[in-house]
Amino acid sequence: MPVELVLSPLMRPVVRAKAVLFSPHRNSSHYIPQIRELPEDVSQYAVIRRFGSGSKIFDVFDTNKGQMPVGGKNPADKIFWFHRSRAVKGAYKMFSSKILATGPDGEDEPIADVRAGLRGNVLLIRAPDAPAAELGWHILNHRVDAIDSYRMFTMSNGLTYQWTYRGKWLELVHNLGEKESEIRERIGRVVEHGPHGFTLYIDETKMLREIALSTALCSYIDQWNTTLEVGGIYYAKQPGQVRWKRD
Repeated sequence: MPVELVLSPLMRPVVRAKAVLFSPHRNSSHYIPQIRELPEDVSQYAVIRRFGSGSKIFDVFDTNKGQMPVGGKNPADKIFWFHRSRAVKGAYKMFSSKILATGPDGEDEPIADVRAGLRGNVLLIRAPDAPAAELGWHILNHRVDAIDSYRMFTMSNGLTYQWTYRGKWLELVHNLGEKESEIRERIGRVVEHGPHGFTLYIDETKMLREIALSTALCSYIDQWNTTLEVGGIYYAKQPGQVRWKRD
């Protein structure tokens, strides 16, 4: 049994309290940052729940920039896959189809550990196209303002990135917290396919795809899976539930 099910009666009040604590900061942070839009010609990856696995395995396919919206016809064409831990609902290991049978007994070894939840993180273990400095922990923190709520993290270049709740944009943030001088450069976006997965649009000149995919999975499981904008692991949306909006 996943540990989140055991902790749920204790954590659900914590999630609601955290959502309530967002409100004062929203009311004191009114400003309009500059937005740079996402280019049209970017890579697209389909992250699809594997048939028959529940939510335990998500396969990643290259859509060839949208020509194959959910990947090819052959399941073996996946380029990555995420496998969920039996004990922890928000814990996944990321594997690459190019790095197989490297373990002591010929088993596949993960290229990253992903943990979604109130304190999300990504541990990048190996990535052939990544600089060595990028290997290691990437902690996902919460941030809110009058515009939206975010899952924010930094990379080895010292720059700050964030996934937004509304629009599901991946933004590179320049001049963070400098009010109207803040610039949010959109370098990626997620389009959800309900419980079946999502499509990631990503400018790979701005971010390594392994990091973009793994952080997007964290937000898919926890940030976007609730109407509270935080704590989807414990307070998930129910089928048919939509966020209330003023007419």
